[in-house]
Amino acid sequence: MLFFFLIFGSVCLFLGGIFFLVFRRSRARHETLSRTLTAEAWAKLTDTESRTEYDIKNRAHTVFYGVYEYDTADGQHLSAPSDFGYHDAAGIPGTQGRPVKIRYNPKHPEEFALTEEQAVSEMIWPKFRKVALLLIVLGVLFLAAAAAAGLGLLPSLSDLLPASE
Repeated sequence: MLFFFLIFGSVCLFLGGIFFLVFRRSRARHETLSRTLTAEAWAKLTDTESRTEYDIKNRAHTVFYGVYEYDTADGQHLSAPSDFGYHDAAGIPGTQGRPVKIRYNPKHPEEFALTEEQAVSEMIWPKFRKVALLLIVLGVLFLAAAAAAGLGLLPSLSDLLPASE
């Protein structure tokens, strides 16, 4: 039982730490984009790009990115791909021909994000953070239980079972 608590606690703590680091890094990038993407425009989906990307198990997946055209406040006409990928090209915002609202960086107008994609990110982050914190708490609790069992502060499993005759 001690071995199980040590392994399970260590795995939970490790995964929680990884989730938390990914959350912090992604959240920091999102906050930076929110500060720099201050101008708004309407964009039209003109094309899609497909890229082969690999998951953690090194399996190939096709991911689709929308290419949008938009005009900046100073009259520049730009075309650029979104950074937000989709596993189904039909799910890309703007596929039904409707214009989509974007926010772009006035100093570097090719940097943009769709406002609806930013809203999705803002919905995901609190859930991601909760999962990370839950894993960290579980890891700490299981490691504390393992330490208590190792110090003899918890009864062993054999002490809890009825004695055989």
